[in-house]
Amino acid sequence: MTQLTRHDFARLLARARIAITEADQTPNPLCAQLAEAERYVENHAVPWAADIHAAFIDHREGGNLYAAFSREALMAEVAQFCREWWSEIRDERDPAELSDEDVSSAYFDHHENEYLWTEHVCVDGPALNAGRLRFGRHLVISTSHIRPSTADLLDQWAPMLPECRPLGVAEAGHGWFVLTDPLEGEERDMIPSELWKAIAFARAQGCRWLLLDRDADTVDALETFDW
Repeated sequence: MTQLTRHDFARLLARARIAITEADQTPNPLCAQLAEAERYVENHAVPWAADIHAAFIDHREGGNLYAAFSREALMAEVAQFCREWWSEIRDERDPAELSDEDVSSAYFDHHENEYLWTEHVCVDGPALNAGRLRFGRHLVISTSHIRPSTADLLDQWAPMLPECRPLGVAEAGHGWFVLTDPLEGEERDMIPSELWKAIAFARAQGCRWLLLDRDADTVDALETFDW
């Protein structure tokens, strides 16, 4: 299984929020909480408190420092050092047959000039409401995924008052930012089919905004059009 990054978790939260929004058009407090959690995970390298297990080996060549998220992982690193230098102590047992804890304990108990320190610390994550900067994600794709006639519509809608246009759109130099929130009824019917497919594609990626840019790449999942 591929290891997930914090960005993957943020995207998963976004997709869950979008799925709830699409299934239930009424305001749902859970969606706001998911959005807050999404921003929190996306913008902090360690978004929650983390237990860190550290070890330091003092030996004649200097010192080795180890750190891990669990005692087991930490001692596996320490034990690897002990097994490598096992011949320096008077112990006829096979170190490969001893557990990581046992091989480490035996090695440093019997070695006269090398020492091991271990420590367990907890590193607090950032405060949830620290700084009120808000960040989000947008998907960038080529304007060739919409027809020229749709581009003309976006040019018409961008300067209009929000209540007078069918969807959120803003001019962006060589393209447009388009809001990917779900629509229904008359507003949904006003959106050209290829634009709606691009919006739905961006929403499925956990993005609240779609940036259509003249110089961006195309994606295989969407149709392209000649301008």
